[in-house]
Amino acid sequence: MRVLFCSSEVYPFAKTGGLADVSYSLPKALSQLGVKVQEVMPLYKCIDRKKFKLKFTGKSIRVLLGGEYYEFKVWELKDSVHYYFLENDNFYNREYLYGTPKGDYPDNDLRFGGFCWAVAKLIEEGFFKPDIVHTNDWQTALIPVILKEKLSLSTKTIQTIHNLAYQGIFPKETIERLNLGWELFHMEALEFWGKVNFLKGGIVFSDAVNTVSPTYAKEIMTSEFGFGLNGVLKKYSYKLFGILNGIDYDVWNPETDPFIYANYSDTNIERKEINKEKLLREVGLEKDKPLFIFIGRFAKQKGIDLIESAIGEFKKMHANFLILGFGDEKYNNFFKAVNNQASNIRARVEFNEKLSHRMYAAGDFLLMPSLFEPCGLNQMIAMRYGTLVVGRKTGGIADTVKDVKEEGGYGILFEEPSPSALIYAVRRALELYGNLGKFKNLQKFVMNLDFSWSRSATQYLRLYENLLEGVI
Repeated sequence: MRVLFCSSEVYPFAKTGGLADVSYSLPKALSQLGVKVQEVMPLYKCIDRKKFKLKFTGKSIRVLLGGEYYEFKVWELKDSVHYYFLENDNFYNREYLYGTPKGDYPDNDLRFGGFCWAVAKLIEEGFFKPDIVHTNDWQTALIPVILKEKLSLSTKTIQTIHNLAYQGIFPKETIERLNLGWELFHMEALEFWGKVNFLKGGIVFSDAVNTVSPTYAKEIMTSEFGFGLNGVLKKYSYKLFGILNGIDYDVWNPETDPFIYANYSDTNIERKEINKEKLLREVGLEKDKPLFIFIGRFAKQKGIDLIESAIGEFKKMHANFLILGFGDEKYNNFFKAVNNQASNIRARVEFNEKLSHRMYAAGDFLLMPSLFEPCGLNQMIAMRYGTLVVGRKTGGIADTVKDVKEEGGYGILFEEPSPSALIYAVRRALELYGNLGKFKNLQKFVMNLDFSWSRSATQYLRLYENLLEGVI
């Protein structure tokens, strides 16, 4: 079986969030199951061609966009997954992937619509010969539309929704700019409240749709979590599936992690304290307090407003809080200021992969107060490192964390998306930490939960097989 995996970001080449981790780990896990996986992404400025030893294939493709032809050159890297990178300096030779902290790039319709056209035309010309094309999020969601409606190809397609909040919505003129044809501008196709919706196209025209946890697959068919597409998703529920993401145990492994101060496992978990002690010293926090960490994008979805409102109470607690992230400018500014306001709170406003590893290894609790969470990798990574989760019961968090109040529970969950509910959950965590014997046992327990990709990849393989056999 040959699968072409299409993503706008892939670790370690380019990353802004969990999509990059999934786009690295899932293809690798599929290849270990015998699937021949090729993966294609844009060649951004941040990708070091020499470091990764990328080679130009000699192949290029021309795409007509907005009345002009744009050339996309194809680069490659052969590994267990065969990676391809599409070069176009007009679109991808920029400081950021999708936009600056002040907002999205205004030509993202051309940047990613052009990418979709280039991939589709490379399939049409036979450069790629996949049995299945697997597209991810709005940036690649026009590929199923173009393959089916513009090029009349019968290649099977699956669209994965990693986060329904981001849909790729553009003015109706995008139909012309991308040569999609006005016949696709209606409510059963790409039209969405008078605009063009890339992700809607992927949902409507792909052969299967999946999202990244079973709970989120149900949630997105409701008005609360559907972001205007709940009706469309209900209509196509017969081809909608929920498959929980995994994490890469080669990358996230406290026994071998090269970024942390001291390696450890569940059999010598006391060495986790070395990580905590050294990190506290590094960031200037006092010892002998439980450490709560937050790692993630500074966006409303991640419950940043709840943390912002709870900071006043956090300052009074006998606990340390270490926050790492980057995102919307108003949040960036708030957390930059926090460093000067309390002795028990530190914030690093940056993207720092090395520091994130050290925080997982040092933390006692991970904060995940997400308003919604399609899957969430952070909670799975944290538990792999023996860090317990304090999270909101939604999406993938609900699928992976069980509250200590329940039999066999191992985390702290809350339901109401409010600062008071978050503060109460943190107080419950402090109470749990006070029962040191139980706390240590739970640390060991969560380190042995199975969140590996091998489990998830097997479910994807079954979905691919059902597609090819016409079961879906």
